[in-house]
Amino acid sequence: MKIDTNKKLAGILVPAFALRSENDLGIGDTKAVKEAIDFCHDNNFGALQLLPINETGNDNSPYNTISAVALDPVYIHMSTEALDIAPDTVPGLTKEDLNQTISASEASFTVIDYKKVKGTKLILLQKAFTAFESGKITNYTYLKNEFEKFERENIEWLPDYALFRTIVAHKNGDAHWTKWETDLKSIDNARSWIARPGQEQTKKLCRFYSYVQWIIHRQWLDVKNHADKQNVKLVGDIPFGVSRYSADVWAHPDLFDLQWSGGAPPERFFQADEFTAIWGQNWGIPLYRWTIHEKQNYRWWDRRVRQVTNYFHGFRLDHVLGFFRIYAFPWLPEENHKFTHLPPAEAEKITGGPLPQFMPRNDDTTDSALLNCQEGEARLKVIIKAAAGAFVIAEDLGVVPEYVRPTLKKLGIPGFSIPLFERNESDRSFVASTELPALNLGTYGTHDNEPLASYYESLVNWWHSQDGHNGWLEIQRLMRFLHLDENNPPAIYTDKLACTFFKVLFATPCWLIVLMITDLLGTKQRFNRPGTHDAANWSERLEKPLVQYALDHKYAEKINFVRELILQTKRQPYPLSKSHLAQLPATKLSN
Repeated sequence: MKIDTNKKLAGILVPAFALRSENDLGIGDTKAVKEAIDFCHDNNFGALQLLPINETGNDNSPYNTISAVALDPVYIHMSTEALDIAPDTVPGLTKEDLNQTISASEASFTVIDYKKVKGTKLILLQKAFTAFESGKITNYTYLKNEFEKFERENIEWLPDYALFRTIVAHKNGDAHWTKWETDLKSIDNARSWIARPGQEQTKKLCRFYSYVQWIIHRQWLDVKNHADKQNVKLVGDIPFGVSRYSADVWAHPDLFDLQWSGGAPPERFFQADEFTAIWGQNWGIPLYRWTIHEKQNYRWWDRRVRQVTNYFHGFRLDHVLGFFRIYAFPWLPEENHKFTHLPPAEAEKITGGPLPQFMPRNDDTTDSALLNCQEGEARLKVIIKAAAGAFVIAEDLGVVPEYVRPTLKKLGIPGFSIPLFERNESDRSFVASTELPALNLGTYGTHDNEPLASYYESLVNWWHSQDGHNGWLEIQRLMRFLHLDENNPPAIYTDKLACTFFKVLFATPCWLIVLMITDLLGTKQRFNRPGTHDAANWSERLEKPLVQYALDHKYAEKINFVRELILQTKRQPYPLSKSHLAQLPATKLSN
């Protein structure tokens, strides 16, 4: 979809897992997302941006998913209230099941206990599936036909995914398929294995995982329908890669190069630890064999994009730089510690020669840069075609080759503008906000960045450190950018200063302005800490449902300020026409 830069919008970014709603089961779910849509509608935000909602593995990272298309069951909403309103919210689930399985304190966690959440929802879904399969539920024939239609429409990926998940269950959650026995290590062998006599229970488990995908599919369709009625655009996210221990890599190993591990080169802004500062970010994802994708008419990518547009009006294309060339490591992340303090010559001895490098080639010569540019443009055209009526936003941050942003502009794809990263090289001053591109998404930070409150606190600490002079110069640069007195900067981050940040951002030409929910609220929560791999990452939640923030005097004044600022800067959503409203589908679920 072509972006009309004259129709400006504002939105918020919040991970679905971080949301809260009454009677959730310890994690944000589809009900919480619908309430976030209502919050956007009530406060003039025309867009709600989420992180990827595909199923995650044991590291819980939404950017290291075990399927490029399967949705994460953790987002399934289950409550007695939902079943009262819409009994087929989870077909087969009963209030008795919920009352017997759930403790009263399920929603009290300040951080997400993924093991508990997944375990509880798995038990409930298994009970619901058993009842559904018995046929003794209301509207069984209609629901059975709907489920079977879902299976037929997703025949390209669903059976392989369900088989993969079944084997992972047999392996007690271990998705490292490279270590499985021969009967299970390849898709063809696994199909022969499950076809053997006596595998009725295994086949039933496969059908269960298909059933779970049907449930979460129905609920996300209902979320999108609700967003349509509230005139809020949902912005999804397609990770650049998938986990090497995913259903996709297991079922289609020909599409991936497992000898290399994708990541990003060392850069100024992300230096979470010593290894990252020296070598860069090693994400562990396999590289793509683009020539094979091309021979298959990019069928895998087409399916992936079409799937996300089922549930979102547009999406962020993660690490768009990787479509042109990607920085790759000849070792996996679990081996990073071996290389942290080694000079290149010593690292070469361990790897047998290769060192981290851009693949398939670097940009060191005019010819190689031109070829990277041409190949990247061709791949992005595939994404645009598959997206059809949905808009595409490219995450173009990091070490950006000079040809990337002109190519995005040529294709009509918005990139990102983070004013705090945009500098004039001559004196390190911030680029004037009025000079940011109209076709871009403007924001002070993504899920990878620290909140504004933490950013300003670190500046003040720098100012008062032994290197105070340079800290003072940096604060003066920031004050000039914000049109404040550079000789009298605030000593602390206040709501007044936050509102000044907002005014400058909303006055930019950028087509879409997005505030991290933490920046809107002025909190210091971090939903992701790049470079960390501990269980606490991706686990922080908001303290309460969004609507309660709007009613809390501590936050309400700032939220009201932004609501009015959206009107002043003419970023409010355009009203839906009567004809558009008439075309909206009826809501199936009413949870």
